[in-house]
Amino acid sequence: MSLLVGDIGGTNTRLALYDSAGSKVIAEASYPSREHQSFEEIALAFLARSNAPHPGVAVLGIAGPIKDRIATVTNLPWRLAEGELAKRLKIKRVSLVNDLVVSARGCLTLPSKSLVKLTEKAPRVKARNAAVIAAGTGLGQARLVWTGDRHLAMPTEGGHADFAPRSALQIELWQFMHSRYNDHVSYERVLSGDGLGALFDFFVSRGGRMTRAVDRRLAQGDRNAAITELGLTRAFRPATRAVDLFAEIYGAEAGNMALREMALGGVFVSGNIAKHIVTERKEVFMNAFLQKGRFADFLGQIPVAVVTDSLVGVRGALDVARELSAELEDG
Repeated sequence: MSLLVGDIGGTNTRLALYDSAGSKVIAEASYPSREHQSFEEIALAFLARSNAPHPGVAVLGIAGPIKDRIATVTNLPWRLAEGELAKRLKIKRVSLVNDLVVSARGCLTLPSKSLVKLTEKAPRVKARNAAVIAAGTGLGQARLVWTGDRHLAMPTEGGHADFAPRSALQIELWQFMHSRYNDHVSYERVLSGDGLGALFDFFVSRGGRMTRAVDRRLAQGDRNAAITELGLTRAFRPATRAVDLFAEIYGAEAGNMALREMALGGVFVSGNIAKHIVTERKEVFMNAFLQKGRFADFLGQIPVAVVTDSLVGVRGALDVARELSAELEDG
């Protein structure tokens, strides 16, 4: 019996098949999520080509809320149900888990080489609460609560909480975003791939002149990746300002999480965007993280690091899969 684990996001779906002990990778692959009609389509193709013992347990991290063992992917038109997947994929036990929960589980065992420290010390979660935040296709957040003998990884939908402007410029940004999303301006609308694009549009609307060269660059491939490149290299002022403001708002919300969770063990900043923007705009991020008035000194005690391991969610899902496999054997 093998173990199937996955990390299902709005952009990519990553799958890996491990041996029964969860110690050896048999097969792994990444698929562009939006190019497929359903998760089942991806999973069946992956299992068919793996040429390995059929899995008895599957643990899947889902970028979206899960209720009554049914998940909807926030940025995809997919619906996943544990019972239906178990029958369709012929797997004895399927468990759907929030993607930031499995990422949080993965963060508990990350080696130092998979972290870029933003503070003098790296996160030290032993006997302490910690927090995980990840901007990507959306904005994920999870808490690691110390229960006295272990960490309990808990999901949140904090990324959909109200965006709180912190300056006159951010108030102007909120007004700009409200004209686009008049029902609700959340942090995810700002802190995500599309959020970065919206920040760029905001600065262009404030008088940033587009050039033909920039127009061509944005039209080629991933627009938000192009904005990131233009901003980090300071090649185009609206892109530079968008990247800087993104890092500032990201740091402020990471600081909010640290306060909410009493995350003395640390804050893990995960996701592909963090690897590019946060590491390059460390000072901007950390200045905003610390700007909490009377609690600035308290925030100064909390270690913060960027997670560079893109498979941290898969590794966390594997930990859960090992536990479920042991339960099935004992039962």
